[in-house]
Amino acid sequence: MTVSASTEALAVDARGPDNDKAAKAATEPRASVSIGAVAMRLFAMMRKRRWLLLLSILCGTLAALLSLAPYAAAAAALAAILDGGVDWQWIGLVGGLALGAVAARHLFFSLATGLSHRIAFQTQQELRLALAAKLARVPLGFFDDRSKGELRTILLDDVEGVEDGMAHLVPELSAAIVAPVLALALLAAIDWRLTLLALLPIALGLVLIGRVMKQGEGPTHDYLAIQSRMAETVAEMADGLPTVRAFNQDEQATARTQRIFAEMTRFSDAWMHHAVVPGSAAQVLLSSHLLFAAPAGLLMAAQGWLGPATLAAFLAIAYGLGDVFTSLQGISHRLMRQVQLLDRIDAVLAAPELPVSAAPGEPADRLLRFKNVSFSYGARQVLHGVDFTVAPGRCLALVGPSGSGKSTLARLIARFHDVGSGAVSIGGVDIRELAPDALNRAVSFVFQEVFLFAGTIADNIRLGRPDADGDAVIDAARRARAHDFIAALPQGYDTIVGERGLGLSGGERQRISIARAILKDSPILVLDEATAFADPENEALIQDAIEDLARERTLIVIAHRLHTIVHADEILVLDAGRVAERGSHAALVEQGGLYARMFAAHEAVAHHRHADGRRDEQAARPALAAEARP
Repeated sequence: MTVSASTEALAVDARGPDNDKAAKAATEPRASVSIGAVAMRLFAMMRKRRWLLLLSILCGTLAALLSLAPYAAAAAALAAILDGGVDWQWIGLVGGLALGAVAARHLFFSLATGLSHRIAFQTQQELRLALAAKLARVPLGFFDDRSKGELRTILLDDVEGVEDGMAHLVPELSAAIVAPVLALALLAAIDWRLTLLALLPIALGLVLIGRVMKQGEGPTHDYLAIQSRMAETVAEMADGLPTVRAFNQDEQATARTQRIFAEMTRFSDAWMHHAVVPGSAAQVLLSSHLLFAAPAGLLMAAQGWLGPATLAAFLAIAYGLGDVFTSLQGISHRLMRQVQLLDRIDAVLAAPELPVSAAPGEPADRLLRFKNVSFSYGARQVLHGVDFTVAPGRCLALVGPSGSGKSTLARLIARFHDVGSGAVSIGGVDIRELAPDALNRAVSFVFQEVFLFAGTIADNIRLGRPDADGDAVIDAARRARAHDFIAALPQGYDTIVGERGLGLSGGERQRISIARAILKDSPILVLDEATAFADPENEALIQDAIEDLARERTLIVIAHRLHTIVHADEILVLDAGRVAERGSHAALVEQGGLYARMFAAHEAVAHHRHADGRRDEQAARPALAAEARP
């Protein structure tokens, strides 16, 4: 049997923007994969425990052999009765042996399943660790191209799904292979003519299973894609629920989820329409092995071509053959699902990694240099020949219109991506020639959006240096201007927070992030608009913390609030991925170019806000005075 490379998905309506990703994935060519190849892949994943695997297969094989014992016993008893003599002692012995075989069969099958589960759980652990190690080696830009829901589905659900292939299909596949071979051998030994007639409907059933599987690989691929999008949509809806409710957009927000669910329903209905008829026919044929053999056997016995005892023995053993072949359909569909799960897991394991130098260099100092750097996201080039140098201990600010390449440039410093051309170097060494650990130690990021892990505040700060003691954590928090609000919490540094920093303001979360960077103590610090979400009070505290953090460090600041970078040593103005202007704040304002226009607009907005605040205060004074009168 072969799972073919199906490039045609079932016709599913509601092909809209939400479905483009799945539609593209569904039409990508996929190589044919045989059931044997899938089974061998699963066995290869478990090869470290080959002896446990062989023992599980052996137990499964013995269970399969013993599953035929009741039918063989019935055949022997019927043969003895029809031969003209009833030896009750013999029949009792055969019956006792059959009961013992049934008990032994359950015992061996339980052993096979227990061993295969142990193998599966240990292999799952290794697989998850391998995926985690892989994700640690891919460019950080890899995560920009994938949603949290997609990665969660692969790391959790898909790896969990592989457990079925290892823990259940190993003993079941052993039984499905061994039992039919043995049963057919016994039947052929009794009468080869009836055996061929018994095989005829089974062969037709196997052909139908092959057709169902050939048509089913594409839909199974699409089914998993829809499931992934459902996970993404539900996660997105959960994350955006406060915003949705604030703007009373519940119906609009649930519309996308409803479309996904409706698409899943239509997909399931269409798949059932295409699969239920051939699938049911295959099920019937696989269990209809006596359809031709039984009438033919009776006719042959009536004509004297076959003895009644022989016919009875044949029918008794053949009766148990149907259950064995019927299980093949369920096994085949589950193996087909394994193809899709393994494909998705393999796609992550095969993701390109950042090349690591065999002979890492050692920077002479902390001089940061971009030398004629260009970079593209696919066909869209976002940086063009960027060239600048930042001396150790100096501050460079990056400004420019939205989409000018500021964040991309900053991310290249930490090697989120590799440059398309040119080079980024630290201390005269191309960062591609630095060991990853060395680069991570050299560069710290304070992102615009702070991520806090589920754990204590101390643990989140300690992310900067996991071996830091409590005093070091508190000292970093003091320097980040975070100690006072942390100490005021009921559990202080042991307060549990989550991804969203429950109970903490944006400015407080940002100061925890700065404390991390202080604890890490990297010589190069990149700030991605660290005060973007802060109120004036928090902004002042964050600016003080940044000034403390920036001492004796090379500082790269991405700024939208231009008043925060007027004292930078140099300002680099980017426009459409090119360096449009560079110089100090005063020099750039005097030039009257792009930066001067941006700063004038910034000042005008600040002036209007200040004026609006003063008018609101003046308007409120009479009312306050009236309230104050006795």
